[in-house]
Amino acid sequence: MQTGQTTVRGIFDGSRIFNVPIYQRAYSWEKDNHLPYFFNDLVNQQADRPYFLGTFLFHECGRSADFEVIDIIDGQQRLTTMIIFMNVLIRVMQAAGSALASDRTYRIFIRDGDTYKLELSNEDTAFLHQYILGKDDPLDEEINTPSKRLLLEAKGYFNNKLKDLQAEQLDKLYITLTEAEALLYTVKQISSATQIFELLNDRGKKLTDLESIKSFLMYNMGLVAANPDQYIKNIQQHFADIYRLIELYAIDDNDVLRYHTIAFEKEFEERPKKFIKRKISKLINAGKKEEAKLVIERYTKSLLQSFQLFRSIKDNTVKEPLLDNLFMIGKVGPYYPVMMKVLKEQPADFNRLLQELTNFTFKASMSNLRSSGESYFHTDLRNGQDVIRKIMLFSRDNWWNINGRVKASLAYANYYEWLNNNLVKYILFSYENHRREKIGFPLLSRSDYHSDDNRKKLNIEHITAKKAKGIVFDDDFKENYLHHIGNLVIDSTASNSSKNNSATGDKLEHFQRAPIMSQNEIDRETIDWTDLEAVKKFITDRGQVLKTFIVEEILKEGDEFAYYLPAPTATVNPNS
Repeated sequence: MQTGQTTVRGIFDGSRIFNVPIYQRAYSWEKDNHLPYFFNDLVNQQADRPYFLGTFLFHECGRSADFEVIDIIDGQQRLTTMIIFMNVLIRVMQAAGSALASDRTYRIFIRDGDTYKLELSNEDTAFLHQYILGKDDPLDEEINTPSKRLLLEAKGYFNNKLKDLQAEQLDKLYITLTEAEALLYTVKQISSATQIFELLNDRGKKLTDLESIKSFLMYNMGLVAANPDQYIKNIQQHFADIYRLIELYAIDDNDVLRYHTIAFEKEFEERPKKFIKRKISKLINAGKKEEAKLVIERYTKSLLQSFQLFRSIKDNTVKEPLLDNLFMIGKVGPYYPVMMKVLKEQPADFNRLLQELTNFTFKASMSNLRSSGESYFHTDLRNGQDVIRKIMLFSRDNWWNINGRVKASLAYANYYEWLNNNLVKYILFSYENHRREKIGFPLLSRSDYHSDDNRKKLNIEHITAKKAKGIVFDDDFKENYLHHIGNLVIDSTASNSSKNNSATGDKLEHFQRAPIMSQNEIDRETIDWTDLEAVKKFITDRGQVLKTFIVEEILKEGDEFAYYLPAPTATVNPNS
């Protein structure tokens, strides 16, 4: 295949198999974003002007039986989309009786005997062949990655767009696409391909930072290694593993690049792409090729490890209950570099880190503290200091008067409107699990906490209705009791909706049947729910129980905060 200008018909001469290498991103074009541009450009193309499909960079990889194998280094998203479109178009044209589409046309562009003209070097290949280029329909459980869903959506999108077109419109689309012009760069050595890729994409064509870094590393390995092919294959494999993690676990690669650079490159002032390019270029310009080669090797291996660490933390594959607590409290992002660093280099201290982080983040949320302390923690990472100790000092030695702020929040009457709603939910959720643990019930999980299922989604419910029958709330109640922590309980959306704002007495029947243990304990209290003062006392006493729980079970600092907690009365028995 020659470098230069050609047409789609010239690219697909029937003798080639196109392969998307494993180190490339999975299919990512979306039906509401990329596909309409592709389709509308074809439809609106004027007949007297050639359509330009784009620039492609190919790597000639050898032969497979009678076919030449071509790796797509640049342009894989467009070429994959074009083949999906062509597959649908040929079938619709054949059904319409078009003379332009024949079995030979299908063999040229889609499949010749048992040989498909497009292969994906990942787990999507069989899906592409059977369900996208084939006629079968997948089961729901087979659509198990975002890329498979996007491939199927692309096929469905083009089916919908083409099914109502007339034969002459279909023929026009076919002619426009097969005669479309393309600019090819074809190389025989992968090191040459990476150079062209870098030059092409640094001149106006937008790449993700991760793609740009991958290309830069491969290209520069070609400069510093005497025999670069094996080194470049190692880089490709590391990035292939990274892309699979991104695909399978919905990871934002820009986030992980930044976390990696802070945690392991000890740099947080420059963007990751700028940092690593500057570092390697400086070595090469100084003639330190062997050192540059070692840096590239170490960086790619370490970057893959960072993606693996991030996934372990994000999905808690390390099975640390405190990590789930941290995610439920929220604001985890600033602490990823610290957690990744400790999990990799000091795994025995990871639980201790989580203890200090959950304590600090809970206090910071409860006191509405704006600072997350990340700049201090990242500085300690860069300087090799004990970051766990710094977090402990922030929390327990009262930096920014954090303990004084927590004490003020504990004493405040209006939890529902004063505190962050997620924090109130976390307190009530934690209390619910505390009750479950005492009576031997299975604990609710982090997935329960974050569930979007309308039947299971957890919300905050007021125990007393805002307009209860038989009782009139005075101004004192509305100001000091209505939104008090003692008047709040965790509840599911479905249950809450069914109870609505019914009278408190009516709600008790729902509480008794509820799967929420902290609701069920309410029915065991002998309260006259028509007596406003009795209701106020119940709320006060239950509030003291919950505040005691916060101090003793969440903060675990009874001595520090005990002065601010009145002794609970017998009205609500936390051990019942």
